[in-house]
Amino acid sequence: MKMTKFKFIFITCILLILDGSITAQENTSNKSSKMTKKTEQLNTKTSELNNQTQQSAENIKSAAKNIKSIISVFEPILSLKLKKMITAERQENTSNPQDAIAEQTQQESGTATPAATEPQSDEVEVQGSVTYSEDPLYNEDGSANLGNQNHQEYGCYIDIMTGTVMDDVDVAGQTGRVDLIFTATDYYGSAPMYAFLTPAYVKNDIFSNYYFRGPVYKDANIPARQWDEVNESEIALTKLTAIQFDKIKNNDQLLAVVKNTPGFKDKFESRTKIEGKVFAIKTEMGNRTTYGLMHVVNHYGTTGKNGYLKIKLKVTGIDTNGDGLPDIQPYLK
Repeated sequence: MKMTKFKFIFITCILLILDGSITAQENTSNKSSKMTKKTEQLNTKTSELNNQTQQSAENIKSAAKNIKSIISVFEPILSLKLKKMITAERQENTSNPQDAIAEQTQQESGTATPAATEPQSDEVEVQGSVTYSEDPLYNEDGSANLGNQNHQEYGCYIDIMTGTVMDDVDVAGQTGRVDLIFTATDYYGSAPMYAFLTPAYVKNDIFSNYYFRGPVYKDANIPARQWDEVNESEIALTKLTAIQFDKIKNNDQLLAVVKNTPGFKDKFESRTKIEGKVFAIKTEMGNRTTYGLMHVVNHYGTTGKNGYLKIKLKVTGIDTNGDGLPDIQPYLK
């Protein structure tokens, strides 16, 4: 009887120990399962957070790209004309000439406070309707008059970035601003030769002086041969029409035209007048990068002292402050 009781107690203890072990294993398993689930949930949230962060970064990049693409092209000739006219009006409206000079100096140095009536943005400037004294180089429609090398009034050199037309006097000391030179000569015989020449070509090619032959330049002593600083520009004829030129509104459109235009060279020449043609121009150097389109609206005269082009320009807008609008200052030097 005693042995039976002992066996019963022993078996009961064994069962209790086994039950406790099983319970402990179940608790451990449950805890492990809960930890696994929490870990999986944490990994899921971390993954979602990473995806959101990556998407935000992509959105920022996309927004930055969009800002760059919507920057308007700049029409420097019109802006330059308006600047000259505003300066002329101020001088006319100032009773003391010395005050006018001082005001202009302050404005150019950036220390003057803008007047209440002065346009505060590029768009307002371009669309201004105030009548000012005329500058013969710049026309009301935003075009400029670019003379051939023989013209007595209009210079044959042009700074594409600012739309400035210059003659030999203007160019002195700032030859690095010239991107193109327009010439017209009858030296080549049966028909006139019209040409756009880049400064580097004129300076370095032994035969470039032939493009200058005419009433003014009769020998090889052409000014650009003496220049210390010359731009290595390139020019090519595009297939754009005048209507298509007018449609170019932003940097992406302009750069796409320049990139897809074949046949860039250091000069362009034609035996016939170039009225209506649109040219792509690029200057890519360490200290100067310019991309532009030039539309020859009209071609007047031939190879004499009255020959000139009426041109319009569109160049890439520069946005240094990130506001999505082209900066004005680089074009008002």
